[in-house]
This record gives sequence, C-alpha cells and structure tokens, in this order.
Amino acid sequence: MKVAFLGSVEESFVEYVQELGYETEKISKEDIGNNNYSRDFEILCGSMLFERMDLREFENLKYIFLYSQGIDYLPLDYIKEKEIILCNNKGAYAEPIGEFIVYSLLAMEKYARTNIENQQNKIWKRRAITGNLYNKKAVFLGTGDIAQEAAKRLSGFDLEIIGYNTNGRDVEYFNKCVNLENLNSELNTADYVVLVLPSTEKTKYFVNEDLIKEFKDGAKFINISRGDVVDEKALIKYLEKGKIASAALDVFEEEPLSEESPLWDMENVYITPHISGTAEDNYERFVRCARKNLENLKENKELINIVDLDRKY
Repeated sequence: MKVAFLGSVEESFVEYVQELGYETEKISKEDIGNNNYSRDFEILCGSMLFERMDLREFENLKYIFLYSQGIDYLPLDYIKEKEIILCNNKGAYAEPIGEFIVYSLLAMEKYARTNIENQQNKIWKRRAITGNLYNKKAVFLGTGDIAQEAAKRLSGFDLEIIGYNTNGRDVEYFNKCVNLENLNSELNTADYVVLVLPSTEKTKYFVNEDLIKEFKDGAKFINISRGDVVDEKALIKYLEKGKIASAALDVFEEEPLSEESPLWDMENVYITPHISGTAEDNYERFVRCARKNLENLKENKELINIVDLDRKY
C-alpha cells in the first residue's frame, strides 16, 4: 500500500513505515501550493494541510490517519459517502492539555500577568490576597480524555470537580457527572467553567448567551476545544460586564485571531495561539496514532480511534 505524509515529518518515521512494508512519499506545503504531488495513495497521514487539498482527486483513498484530534477541517460528508476510514489522534495530547488547563487556572488566580508586568517594570508591590484553587468548584463541559487528564491533575488541589456529558454517566476523576437537564444548577455555583467539547453540528455555540447567564457571577472560563463551540460575541459581552471575571482562551472562531478583536486588549483575558497541546515530546505524540494504525494494518489488527462519522467524533 502507498502512504503519503503531509507536511513536516521526521525521516526516521518515514524509514520505519518503509520497514513495515509500505511505499511512502512526503508531500510538503510547497508541493500542495504548486499542485505538485501524486494522487494514487491508499493512505494519507496529516492534519491541517488537508484543507488545501481536494480529496476527490484521490480515487484509491481508503484510510486517513490524522495527527490531530479535531476533525472539523475535513470534508466529513464526502469521507462518509466514499466509506473512507478516518482515524484521529485522540488521546495523544491529553496530558499536555490537562497540564495547560491547570496552568491557566493558576495563572488567572495568581495574577500572572500583573506579576510579570511588575517584574518588567521593576515594581516591588506586595499583594495581600490572591485566588486559591482549593475549596472551589470546577465544571467541565465534556468528559473525554482531555477532561479526564485535567480532572486527574486538579484532584490534588481539593476542588469539587463536576463533569457534563450527554447522559450524565459517571467518569473517573469527577466527583459526579450531569446531563443537560442538570447542568444549569451546577453552573450556578461553579467557580470555573472549562470547555472541552468537540466541534460538531450539535455543539456549535454551545456556550452562548443563555448558557453564560447561568454562570456564577465572577466565574473564570477556559476554552481549549474549538472556537466555534463558543459564541465569541456573547463571551466578550460578559467579560466586559464582569459576569465572567477572566478567561484563558487557546482557540477562537477565526484563527489567527484578528488584530481588531477586543479580546487582545482585555486585562482579564489570557490568549494563546492554539498551543495547549504542545509538549517537549510533541513529535512522538504527533504521529502516535498514525504509527499504531499503520502497524495494525500490517498485522491485520483492529484500528484505533476510528471516527464515528455520524456523531462527528
């Protein structure tokens, strides 16, 4: 079988895949820009560069193995129609994003921006009060692998940790989980709201004005999922009102975030450029599921992380 790797990929990984018995080719960003690449592959491995390609040109395509967990940038209806097997990189970034959520909560509670600005300006100004994580309550919108890794790490801070999922099923590391019917009563008393839902037709603008109105006054908000799961205009409105005390945002409706966005100038907003999943072992995580599935194909084993194209995750 022939495999194409989109974008940058380490030669050692390519050589390993060749040793498994595959024919391989690398397709760079420049190749895609110049329309200079073959279309006769059965397997494509990649992520965001798929946006620049027309999958209809790959008549032999049978498998797509993603480097990303998100799938919202792909032509999912076409993939379903052609019965192409799509596998994402679920779980590969859970630990670093879990740490990023803890970091974001601490940054907001301990006034990280003020601390850094004071150091830069050589200001010695003691503070009598900072926020705490202990004895607080966090509600996670979503209880998948990323949420579980964050909850696992936060459990040492003596927080009450509540999870929201579609049926309210119990999930490890959460004190309890609720469904939509019981969500508002938990949001009313939550100090932190952490958004980890996937981007689907059902979750678009899940965090909208009506839901934000249910937040406890002064709650802090984190989004590491996808920008379109939040109504950004409503978020800005309630950040300005102080209903949401502060927010740590790693994803946005449009990326890169426009220089005209008022979010840039808000003292109560921490912005990062979609980097919550990065780690010092990033490359190993990048190709983790693609590697495993290429191995499993050769060994006639079941593939991992097959996306349900009806549910879109």
